Amino acid sequence: MEKGILAGWGVTLNSLLEEQRALNMRMLLAVQLQDMVTQEKLRKSLEENAAQIEQMTSGNFRRHALPQ
Repeated sequence: MEKGILAGWGVTLNSLLEEQRALNMRMLLAVQLQDMVTQEKLRKSLEENAAQIEQMTSGNFRRHALPQ
């Protein structure tokens, strides 16, 4: 998924929640394997994902007109 301002037209709350679930599963595996490097990378990804979800659910998400 692209980073930054909710990039692309395909970003939906459902897709962000699916990404969050996948990241959580990967984090669980990294914890079980005691892989600290991967845990840190996943923590950052989870924080970015949570910020996007917060932005979308708080009403701060600006909808753009479709290109003509």
